[in-house]
Amino acid sequence: MRTTLDIPDDEHALFTSLARERRVSFSKLILSLARRGLQAPALPDAAPAGRIDPETGLTVFQSPRPVTLDDVKAMEDDELVRYDSPA
Repeated sequence: MRTTLDIPDDEHALFTSLARERRVSFSKLILSLARRGLQAPALPDAAPAGRIDPETGLTVFQSPRPVTLDDVKAMEDDELVRYDSPA
């Protein structure tokens, strides 16, 4: 089935980059992200401990140590294995 999505330019660039990096089509990436979102547990009602950065509007959390690029890649690999593996 075909459908049309209105995706803001910033997100489109991000999705295109992710699709290229993962060597999948844009459509396959969007489907994978949608499935992950549907399978994710519901967010708790309470707001997470953190503060909102006034410049970006993003929640900022304190970490006991700096988060490295290797940390992020390892977490991303864990997420890919968890969501892309057949159940």
